[in-house]
Amino acid sequence: MLSVLAYLLGFTSVVMAGMTAFPMLTERINSVLHSRVQDASVKLEDMFVNVSQHRLKVMHAITPVLLGGILWTLTGFWWAGVAGAVVGIIVPRFVLQRAKAQREGAFHGQLVDSLLLISSCLRAGLSMNQSLSVVAEEMPPPVSQEFGLLVKEMRMGVNLQDALDHLMKRMPSDELHMFISTVLVARDTGGDVTAIFAKLAETLRERKKIREKIKTLTFMARLQGILMALLPFAFFAITASTNQNQVTFFMQDPQGRVLGMGVILLQIMSACLFIRFSRSPL
Repeated sequence: MLSVLAYLLGFTSVVMAGMTAFPMLTERINSVLHSRVQDASVKLEDMFVNVSQHRLKVMHAITPVLLGGILWTLTGFWWAGVAGAVVGIIVPRFVLQRAKAQREGAFHGQLVDSLLLISSCLRAGLSMNQSLSVVAEEMPPPVSQEFGLLVKEMRMGVNLQDALDHLMKRMPSDELHMFISTVLVARDTGGDVTAIFAKLAETLRERKKIREKIKTLTFMARLQGILMALLPFAFFAITASTNQNQVTFFMQDPQGRVLGMGVILLQIMSACLFIRFSRSPL
């Protein structure tokens, strides 16, 4: 325990000494940190999550130092601590994007039920604005939050098209684009609005079924891709535990370190490409 604490304090001391010795570097770090905190604060506000900027700044500043110190402690190599610090810089943004993606997924999953509720309200004789208010009151978050903000904007004098455009910017998707187009066309041309919304809800439900079917059919291929991405790291860990001499080159030799970092970088790039192209186009 004392050795771990000593490593963490040593890594923190190195970081603080570097920032003190290079004022321009400190200013640049503060500028980047401020920009990241501002961006995170705006995204959290869009997700209706209230976190103070001071807490966000502390989290963004501590995460690289903490991960760098942990890796330095576990491996005993300073370059592993640097790699951990780089990963720590990326982690807060990754977590935020992941939370945003999950919220958007939940919103789009509730959109079909919202359309059916709007169709029922219109069939009962309510106006479009009243139907949207019912969705904001009756549906669970995040649909209730987004439609509630939509209704508040219209009550403050924002026209329907601008309010829907703001909703599209917060929750971009093909499904929501179809919903907005349907609302605007129905407002301008009239017609059987309830039948239009019912048909749209049926279309979106079929799209969801096809998307889930694609995920099921491609599950084994995606699982194989994940296993192949983890295989080099597992092989390296097993080799290091059974025969340390086989991995000494990648730990101590300068060329070995460069090769090792290159392998890690290529693995990260391949993982990003796999995630990008494994997403469903629907």
